[in-house]
Order: sequence, then C-alpha cells, then structure tokens
Amino acid sequence: MTPSTHLTALLVLWNLSDGSNATFEELRDYLRERSIPRFESMEGLRQKTWISDPASGRWGALYLFDEHGQAQAVIDHLGESPVVRLTGRMPTAQLFDVEAVVEGKHSGVDLLVAGLARGV
Repeated sequence: MTPSTHLTALLVLWNLSDGSNATFEELRDYLRERSIPRFESMEGLRQKTWISDPASGRWGALYLFDEHGQAQAVIDHLGESPVVRLTGRMPTAQLFDVEAVVEGKHSGVDLLVAGLARGV
C-alpha cells in the first residue's frame, strides 16, 4: 500500500482572555507531565506544536495528521480534553488541507526538545 501524500492540519485554540481556571505556567506543567508523553504515541500524528500568546490569552496547538479521520477524531473528543477541565473553557477547532511542508535553514535545535514547556 502506498502512503498517502494528502495530509490534514488541525488548529485548536482556546481563548482564555476572559478567564481561565489554569495559568499558562500550569498549562506548561501539564504539557511536560502528561500531554507530551500522551501524544508521542498517537497513531497517525506527524507533528503537534503547542502554541501560546499570554498577552492575548490564547493557547492551542497545531497538529499535522496522516489522515483526515485522525484529525476529526481529535475534534470529536475535544470536550474530554484535560485542557478543557483545567481551563474551564472549550476551544475552537478548524481543519485544513496541507498544501506543502518545508523545513528551512535553522539553528539545528531539535524540534522535539524545543519550546517553553521544555525549557529551550
């Protein structure tokens, strides 16, 4: 069977500007302790990048999946997300077709260890 070259992106965003039961630091702790290990073993997930903007109160993630159905399954279970329980808020979610992926010249920092939650 030939692997599909059609990838699906999923953008999930929480607006925490009008209040949240968790701080951004508490959400980072959750990433380190529970979320990163959970998603490392998710079937069909090519990449998940967690994003934040404390100034605007936004928290979220950009996922890249092998198949549309895998991304849809995440959307279907967003109400069960630990982040919903931590923040008391529901996110918005949007699916996208992936047109292309590129990795440019960079510093060489391994993406798998980069980010505020990882301390890099």
